[in-house]
Amino acid sequence: MKCNLCLALIFTQMFWLLIVFTAFADDTLVYQIDIRKEIGNGLRVYIEKGIKEAELNRAVAIIFDVHTPGGALDAARDIIDVIQRSEIPTIAFVNTEAISAGAMISLACDQIVIRRGGTIGDAAPVSIQGQEAGEKAVSYVRGKISATAERQGRNPDTAAAMVDKKLTLVKYYESGDIVALRPSEYEKELETDKQMKIISAEGELLTLTAERSLEYKLVEAIAENRKQILEMYSIVEVDGELMVLTQEAIMLKRGELGEEKVKEVTLLTDAEIRRVDPSFADEIVFFVTAPIISSLLLSLGMLGLFIEIRSPGFGLPGLIGVICLSLFFGGHMLSQVEAQYALLAFVLGIGLLVIEAFVIPGFGVAGIAGIGCIIYSVFFIFENAYQTEQAIFFLGVSVLITTVLLFVAVYFLPKTRAWQHLVLQTEIGSDKGFHSAVEDYSEHLGQTGIALTALRPAGTAMIENKRLDVVSVGDFIDVDMPVRIVGVEGSKIVVEESRQDKV
Repeated sequence: MKCNLCLALIFTQMFWLLIVFTAFADDTLVYQIDIRKEIGNGLRVYIEKGIKEAELNRAVAIIFDVHTPGGALDAARDIIDVIQRSEIPTIAFVNTEAISAGAMISLACDQIVIRRGGTIGDAAPVSIQGQEAGEKAVSYVRGKISATAERQGRNPDTAAAMVDKKLTLVKYYESGDIVALRPSEYEKELETDKQMKIISAEGELLTLTAERSLEYKLVEAIAENRKQILEMYSIVEVDGELMVLTQEAIMLKRGELGEEKVKEVTLLTDAEIRRVDPSFADEIVFFVTAPIISSLLLSLGMLGLFIEIRSPGFGLPGLIGVICLSLFFGGHMLSQVEAQYALLAFVLGIGLLVIEAFVIPGFGVAGIAGIGCIIYSVFFIFENAYQTEQAIFFLGVSVLITTVLLFVAVYFLPKTRAWQHLVLQTEIGSDKGFHSAVEDYSEHLGQTGIALTALRPAGTAMIENKRLDVVSVGDFIDVDMPVRIVGVEGSKIVVEESRQDKV
């Protein structure tokens, strides 16, 4: 009887433990953030938002799904800083390439898992035209990627060989050490008896396949999908710090630090993966903050405003211009570039140009200040969103596109049927009886003509083949009677019947 009671208690405890374990497993949350576009400010905002969401929902790990050819160095640097500030363990899943800035971001993660057939490396900085950058830029990127790799316990020399072509990366057979050597250092090593294998020769940028990156300990594992990643990793507490490690790495840590300092917190095998999907706003930011798209939006916006100022009312060109400029400034605001200040400067510049065009005659301080505000606002956006060289290049592209489009608008648009439907073509001049309120009529004083209408006292007369609005003095004048201008007061033309011309 007692045995049955004991068995019942044991099964009850096992049942409750199973329930607790299942509930705990269900609460194990892993976030997935995709890096599958060109590295830029839009992607930086998306990643930062995803990390904050993971922290808010107490995720135990973040997997970055990396497939990118690289992108802007400034954005990559900011992404690295965001990843390194997070307290959540991170895994970079190279699926299937992490090139240039993508390699730098992967090296910032706690663990790197690569898919078979994947590649990682080739992180040398290049100019907008695809040419190799100068030594100053190479030195900066080499230092940044080496420091990033070293911070995560990876070989900084292997990372440096991805950036600097002048380095020769070798592996010594005896010690197994992998070292990056400068040309003079390599020549000295050749004079010794040390046996070494060249991994990456001088003049080459290091790019590793999945197998070679695992062999040279740049990555921690090879996996085909996220399910395999979860099966091989666990969350571990090492000296009070949470880490994500494979079972093999856990055993090594325990052998190095002792069993009591390495506590396995939870397996990731049954963890829920929650993917951070880009919102519609994120997709817009990705699109409009691409450098060439930004240049095009700016050019179309300026062109639309120019055409609208040249034509009466507010129509389609003005609407297109406002939309393009809204996307240009709004997209960069969403990417957390302080574009609101640039927008204020731009609006001020346009206002000053309008005042110069319609209020103040000539071209003076207001016009110069307006152009200055516009140039400042645009350059502010490009300089803060992109690298300086990139900013200057795409600003130049924008100016060139705007100039070409303005030429087309001035010389070709007026000849098209679409433009003729949008803009009034008929010119209404004084020869048809219409005149400006500020026109000078003093030259007509003393001239004679014929009353086209009865002047009682106002009407119309034909004076020297010009149709003019006139006012008679004295008696009313019948139609077809000869008249003579006897006075001009501003726009008021005074006539009297010309008796000497009567028949």
